[in-house]
Amino acid sequence: MTPAVSRAPARGDRRPATPAAPPAVALPPAFEAFYALHYACYLGYALAHVPEPAASRVLGEAMGEVVIRWADIVRRPNPAACAWILVSARIRQRSEGPGRDLADLALRHRAQPALRHPALEYDAFVLHDVLGHSVEDTAEAMGEEISRVRYALAAGRGRALPEAMGHPPASRLPGPARNTPHE
Repeated sequence: MTPAVSRAPARGDRRPATPAAPPAVALPPAFEAFYALHYACYLGYALAHVPEPAASRVLGEAMGEVVIRWADIVRRPNPAACAWILVSARIRQRSEGPGRDLADLALRHRAQPALRHPALEYDAFVLHDVLGHSVEDTAEAMGEEISRVRYALAAGRGRALPEAMGHPPASRLPGPARNTPHE
């Protein structure tokens, strides 16, 4: 058996070079910790609005926006709240499909003229009541105080309960007649 003769490739016989691996992007350790801490909650919120694989894609876009703005976000007094605003707004903006029904349901029960923070109430409702996160975890994910989340949940329930039970709100209940004599 004769050994194979190796020959150098001719100029026209070049094969394309194997592309080098893309450079690894080094993310700030604080962002990686933040992402690990909030990923499950954020993904659940995305899944409540859009089905997979769109939920992962939308969450990836939202977290990409967060990491791009990370240096500015961590300079703020409440980085978690800033990140939540970006993430939740992007998810709600991109939501289509079954999540719309959930959003419409929650907003219909909470749409009152006196409602001062509809996004806070809606987000607390989705994270706590729909996804089952504790009030503490909901507050942490949203970057809110626990008392504000409790208030938002109670305010939303207070507006939703009379409608759900078929009763008018307390302000519309008939009171004692003013023209009748009291004995």
